[in-house]
Amino acid sequence: MFPTDLLRATSFRLAIALAALFGASTLLIFVFIYWQTAGSETRRIEALIEYDAKVEAGEPRELIERFVTNRVTSDFHHLTYAALFEADGRYVAGDLGQIPAGLPVDGQVHVTRIAPSGESGLAPETVRAVARRLPDGSVLVVGRTSEELERLREEVARALSLGLLPAILLSLATGVVLSTRANARVKAVNDTAERIMHGQLRERLPIRGTGDDFDRLSASVNRMLDEIERLLDELKSTGDEIAHDLRTPLTRVRARLENTRRFGGSIEEFEAAIDRSMAGLDQALAIITALLRIREIEAGRRRSGFSAVDLSAVVAAAEELYQPIAEDRDISLVTRVQPIGKLNGDHDLLFEMIGNLLDNALKYTPRGGTVTVTLEETREGPTLRVADNGPGIPLEERERVLLRFYRSARDQYVAGTGLGLSLVAAIAKLHDARITIGDAGPGCVISVLFKGIQRSSGWDRAVEPPIATVQSGATSSKA
Repeated sequence: MFPTDLLRATSFRLAIALAALFGASTLLIFVFIYWQTAGSETRRIEALIEYDAKVEAGEPRELIERFVTNRVTSDFHHLTYAALFEADGRYVAGDLGQIPAGLPVDGQVHVTRIAPSGESGLAPETVRAVARRLPDGSVLVVGRTSEELERLREEVARALSLGLLPAILLSLATGVVLSTRANARVKAVNDTAERIMHGQLRERLPIRGTGDDFDRLSASVNRMLDEIERLLDELKSTGDEIAHDLRTPLTRVRARLENTRRFGGSIEEFEAAIDRSMAGLDQALAIITALLRIREIEAGRRRSGFSAVDLSAVVAAAEELYQPIAEDRDISLVTRVQPIGKLNGDHDLLFEMIGNLLDNALKYTPRGGTVTVTLEETREGPTLRVADNGPGIPLEERERVLLRFYRSARDQYVAGTGLGLSLVAAIAKLHDARITIGDAGPGCVISVLFKGIQRSSGWDRAVEPPIATVQSGATSSKA
């Protein structure tokens, strides 16, 4: 990693900010510790010398002189001062030649400057001292240097310099290491993204298996790329399928028009050719319309318009619409609808789904056959079943019939585009429903389980027994 890249890295800047914050907080902690320790030590020294002066002031003159002498002779480190003076200021005993200038004789602790007597070359030093007047008029001075406080200050400063600087350097080094590792992973992601943008759609972001934020993000992006690749492949295959499926009707239209132009003579022949050509063009338009419809549904834009839908009413409306078709084909339509309460969905799409199932069934149910539509409440959720006694769907084709343009070889004689069940699958997916295809013995049954769909609030589940009606109509087994 280049230094400029490192300096621009967010993780490195964050490490610098944390190091500065850590240094400032450490400095504040040391200042607080010093303030507390120095204050405590100062109060201890002041209380000690004030107590000594007060106690000795009540002793006889001989004991006071002995106290002063012992205090001076036993202090090898020159930390304490003690002296006794006559009322006129003449020296009696101790290690002070005179009463310090500016030191009030009031028995209180004051800070003053004292030059030790009897020692040459020693500069005056800061001392906390008490000057107390005795009953006979003499003055007792007791003091203690601030050397311990100065030593404490030096120790705190040394600890701060020894601890703060390495801590800041360590945090910066940690920031450099973490930034280098993070930017290495970011670079790997950027390189992969560049390859993907240059057309290598099968590339995926690297995952180390550590389960960290980068891995979770990479996994999410990889799932997105999988879906994009799937959609692109589907779009490509859809384009190929459209070209393939439109070629046949358009070729037929052109051939009919060309034959009519060459050999047609009467107006009736021209009209018949035009009618057949229009039928072929209508078939091509139906294919395009169905594909655009599927694409719109799969995009999920209709989900924003979901509302409370009475599925039993939708089934009844679809049955009523397809009743004449079933009667024309001599097919019995049996509906068993149990009111199940309102669901959150798209009324028009659900009606279109049921209509496609019925239309699909009508194509494959023979004359005199039966189609049964059942809507009931199950343990898993509301379930719609459409069963017929047609030829059925082979087990190996039950997943493929939900794909676009798939048509079994034995069903090529039946008119259709192969998009009916694809549209049903798209609508079911939009409503979080699951489609299963099984045997009806004979025939097949297509079930739609609305497991993931939410119920509309404020609607109680119906408990009435199923309602059965027998009319003409149909359901199918193929697209």
